[in-house]
This record gives sequence, C-alpha cells and structure tokens, in this order.
Amino acid sequence: HPDAIDTFDDYFGATSRFQERRETVWTTTITLSHWCVTSNDERDTPQFKETRKDGDFPPAGIAALGGSTPSKGKLKEKTPTYIMEERSSSLVITGDPSGNFWICSIWSSLTEHDSVSALIRSLPQVLQRFINQQACGRCLVFLILLGHFSENLAGEYDTILKRLDGIVELGDRVLLQGLDWRSSKAVDKLKKMLWGLEALRVFDDRLSASLSQIQKAREAMERTIKQAKLHVDLLQEYVNILEEFEKRYGMLFEVQIRTQLKIRQVTGLRDGISAVTNVEDNRTTIKQGNNIRILTWITIAYLPPGFVTGLFSISHGSFMDNATSALYAVLIVIFAVGTYGLALSLETIIERWIGFRNGEWQPSRRPPAPVEEIELPLWRVRNPLTSRRHYKADEEGSSAG
Repeated sequence: HPDAIDTFDDYFGATSRFQERRETVWTTTITLSHWCVTSNDERDTPQFKETRKDGDFPPAGIAALGGSTPSKGKLKEKTPTYIMEERSSSLVITGDPSGNFWICSIWSSLTEHDSVSALIRSLPQVLQRFINQQACGRCLVFLILLGHFSENLAGEYDTILKRLDGIVELGDRVLLQGLDWRSSKAVDKLKKMLWGLEALRVFDDRLSASLSQIQKAREAMERTIKQAKLHVDLLQEYVNILEEFEKRYGMLFEVQIRTQLKIRQVTGLRDGISAVTNVEDNRTTIKQGNNIRILTWITIAYLPPGFVTGLFSISHGSFMDNATSALYAVLIVIFAVGTYGLALSLETIIERWIGFRNGEWQPSRRPPAPVEEIELPLWRVRNPLTSRRHYKADEEGSSAG
C-alpha cells in the first residue's frame, strides 16, 4: 500500500489525526493514539520493537503503598503485574477520486484478526447495494470499520478505569466501608488518590483527542454522502449504518463521561480533605493560642507575689526592718491591681503611642464643628404617592377649566 506511507508514519506518533485528501488519489485516513493495560504474564512478544512509552501499572512507588503483607504460615499469592503501554491504531482507504478501485489497510492492536475478518466479510453486501454510487459505499465502509475501532477502544479504556478503581479504592468499597482517614495508612491513601487523579487526566486528554478526530471523520463522510442523491432504499441503509456507528461511538463517549465523573469525584474529595485539614490546623492554632493566653495570665498572677517576696527578702535594706504581714498583704494587693490594670490596658497604650509617633493622635487639635441640621422644605418630605395624586388632580382641574 504505497499510497498510505503518510499514515504509516503517523502510526508511530502519539497524536490522533484525521486527514482526507482528494487529488490524483483519494486518501481517507485516521490514526487514534490511546493507552492500553495488559498483563505481563499474557503479554505477547512483539514482532518488532516500537519506540513507545510503557511502564508498570501502577508504578513501583504507588504499588508499595497498598496491599497487606501476608501473615506467617500463609503463602503469598501470586498477583499478575500489569503494564501500561502507549499504542496507536490506524485505518486508511485510498483509491481514485470517483471511489473506485480502492484499497483498505488496518494497523491496530485493538482487535483480533478473526473479528476483523468476520467484519470484512460483511462489507461486500454493503458495496453491492451501493454499486452505482461507489463513493457513498466507500464512506460507509470507513464508518463501519471506524465504529468497530470505537467499540474496542471503549473496552480498553473501561479496563483501565476498573484497574484504576482497584488501585485507588474509590469504587464500591468507599460506598460500603467509607474512608478511614484516622488510620496509619491515611497518607498512603491520599498519595494513591492524587496519583489516580493525574492518571485520569492523562487518559481523558488522550481520549478527548480521539473522540474529536472520530467526530471529524464522521462529519467528512456525511458531507460526501449527502452530496449524492440516494434512493429511498439506499437512504434507509445509510441511516441503519449511521445508527450502528452512533451506537458504537456512544460506548466510547460514555467512557469519557465516566472518566470525567471520576475526575470530579477525586477532585471534590481532595478539596474536601484540604478543607478539613485547614479546619483542623485552625483549631490547633486556636487551642495553642488559648494555652498561651492561660499561661500568660498565670504568669501575671504569680508576678506580684514574687515581686513583693523578693522585696521583703532584701537583707541590707533598713526600710523593711519593721515590715509586718499586714504590709505584705497590702503590697501584694496594690501590685496585683497595678499589674492587672497594666496588662488589660497595655494594648490601648501601645496603639495610642504608635498613633502619637505617626502624628495621627494630637490632643491639641480642635474637634470638628458639629453639623447643623437644615430643615428641608415641605415639598421635599411630601409623600410621592400623595404628591402624584395631587398633581393628577391639578391636571384634571386645569383641563376642565
């Protein structure tokens, strides 16, 4: 298939693309780039190595966060390891501009040879009905094969979502058991959740690009078919094929909706956890502030007795020779009242001192003169409804006069 060399180049890329060119050769091609999860035990040996991205699913750092270690006396069950691979699928049809003598090539890992062969064996029936309108039959064949791609691609992404639910644990387990954030594994759950959110976004970006190109291909095929004047029987056949394509395309679109719902679910749960964490931090800060305030008042309470006791312990002072217990109690009361008064008014004193330094507080400035109340005229305070009524009555009287 030498006319499809451009599609062969696109197959090794990572971008979904649809192209249709009508020159000396009518070329219709689409390449869908997607992700695929396969079991390492069931992985087939590739015939040739493609330069694509692949890796463990989940990655080693995330896999170490989950799973309980087996107890003594029990053998560790062998769990299959999964591989995340980047793949592409290409479909191309080339032929003359009138739709005759065309060739179709498929490069895809989405489907098996048997299923494609069974589908291809049903295509001559469609082509036989559109034998007098070869261009329409060619477009319908392209839609049939593209719908087959969409159905298998929906199955691949559905497998990815199920595997991701099992790793992040946001499926039925959350509904039945809830999330135990007080356990020691809460941080591990949060890490897996954030990784799952980023993985879902990567899948959604690639899936959105594929859906966009599939929709673009469908619109191009419909334009070509609508340009031809179809018979009633052929028009019914076209509607049936289009409905079947919509059904298969809807499977892929439904997977995108579920992926976006998962993204919103994990995003909302992450935001809720952040809000709860902020509330807990605020509560801790308030509690620490209350403790500091209590310790401050306790220190202030012990300050006057400590000061008076230190004053009475001076041995070389002659003014304390005749001191009595009554004087000790009076001094404690005096210093306690002064200390508490200073503590309560200290903030006001500091604010006034700062205002005085900045020139904002000047006692010598004259206070502003009081605003005199001005009595408004009667027409200003008159009820608008009554005034309107009087005005209307005056108009009627003047017109009558």
